[in-house]
Amino acid sequence: MFYLVNLTIRDENTVYQTTVEEVARKAGIYSEKVSYNPILVIPGESKLFPKLMERILSSEEGERFELTLEPEEAYGNYDRSKVKVFSVKRLEKEGIHPHVGEVIYLDDQRGVIQSVNGGRVTVDFNHPLAGKRLIVECEVVKKIEDDLEKLKAIVADMFDVGIEEITARWVEDGKAEVQLPPKAYVLRDSYSRKIGSLSLIMRHLKGVKAVRFIEEFDIPKSDQKLTS
Repeated sequence: MFYLVNLTIRDENTVYQTTVEEVARKAGIYSEKVSYNPILVIPGESKLFPKLMERILSSEEGERFELTLEPEEAYGNYDRSKVKVFSVKRLEKEGIHPHVGEVIYLDDQRGVIQSVNGGRVTVDFNHPLAGKRLIVECEVVKKIEDDLEKLKAIVADMFDVGIEEITARWVEDGKAEVQLPPKAYVLRDSYSRKIGSLSLIMRHLKGVKAVRFIEEFDIPKSDQKLTS
């Protein structure tokens, strides 16, 4: 069973993340760069908080619920040992010209620069929500059992589009044809997203033998120009 869910993560005062455009706009965190669609939850694959995952698996389609997570059930307690001090020279060797508030990636870790003083830079590698008691609002939009619908959900999630924007059909036994929307196949990393989709399909849809991705381009009229 696959699940499509809408999630909003907040505390008593602030909304931090949401998959719902209306909520994002109301909270003042809306971004045109974000795709607001339900996320795909696949048991054994999705990296959700265990308590949240357990609750989703026991929910019915259309059900809404609210869950409170203590820090240890979410992003962990704040760990002062994850606050590190580096020399400016060390960071500059990594191509980083530090300023306060900058998000950096060092040794495969995400950190935020807290201060820059006298050639020394303090970086906090804790998760931004570490130490916070969080409230998760969840809606189980859809439970998916059909293999073709699961295939569509995998591709839609991988390309950050709504499942309704993906068209798929069986062309013969075990072979599927998937039509992508134009905004999906013009992405620079379109190929790697296809590979990611196929990897999930191989692990979870054993009856699928092959997938053909269809990309259709409309030819503009003679008085129109192609845009890149």
